[in-house]
Amino acid sequence: MKKSVRGKYHTGLQPIRVLKHNLTDRLLSRSKEFIELLQKDLQLSEHINYISYPLPLINKQTPYVDKDGMIYIHETYLSYLWIISFSMFVLYEEGMAIPDQIKREISTHKSQNIELIELTEELFDYAKSLVRAYSKWDTEYFPNPEIFDENTDEGFYILRANDLYVEAMNFILFHEIAHAELEHIKTRGENNLKGDRVKALEIEADSRAISLLLENCRKPFVSHLAIVVGLASMLFVSHDLSGGSDHPDVDVRIENALDLIKPSEDSPIWAFLVLFLKLWDKQFSHNFVTSTHYNNFKELYYELLEQGKQINKWS
Repeated sequence: MKKSVRGKYHTGLQPIRVLKHNLTDRLLSRSKEFIELLQKDLQLSEHINYISYPLPLINKQTPYVDKDGMIYIHETYLSYLWIISFSMFVLYEEGMAIPDQIKREISTHKSQNIELIELTEELFDYAKSLVRAYSKWDTEYFPNPEIFDENTDEGFYILRANDLYVEAMNFILFHEIAHAELEHIKTRGENNLKGDRVKALEIEADSRAISLLLENCRKPFVSHLAIVVGLASMLFVSHDLSGGSDHPDVDVRIENALDLIKPSEDSPIWAFLVLFLKLWDKQFSHNFVTSTHYNNFKELYYELLEQGKQINKWS
């Protein structure tokens, strides 16, 4: 039976509100002294501005930090990231891992849930729609973190998606904190930085965020996956890999992260990255050609990525 986990302090318009305090609780549990030092030095505000407007992502609903060290996060973006986290978890486990185990006659912890895969694909479509048009999250129909039955397959994945999402948001919050710590906004303004020089600051913030996240993490693999999800989730915002005038291309940021987390050749990270690219390919009808001969998901990822890079060149 589905139950609501919403409490009186879970304010907001969207069901992602039930995890709003989890974001800061985990952040403080791992880096309280560091954050308080930045606040004492007036580099970082004592509060995070949580914005709940019924607006799509394109209406400036993505995280940022201002010159006064105030971090802004927006419910629509949080909803988008949670759904990406949930969708990737389900589509990897139910659509890739379990079928592969069955094919190789390896015992599985559960049978494949086709109905959940189909529902997740619909939910994923809803997430993509939030990029350009806001609509209400149907909590009676779609999986969500607020109303669920933890004893079902759906509930099983919701609880795990919650953990992945909170970790991904901690990475993103650390990215904004890094901008404040390293005084990037001041540096950019005083030196009139543009183009590649601005993009270099974003890579520096990513690298610092990864360092901060991994300094104190409970499960390294979850943290590694959260970093990848946080970066690769932006694939579905655009038909190409371009980060625009202020941010590096998505693949460049992912590659920087991979250089730092160093996943093994057989890490599931590569399978998740392949899944991201295949879903992006399907979304924008890029018609990537997949080789039937590849040794592992890492090799397949770079094969698909090379085709994705060509879109930037010719679009």
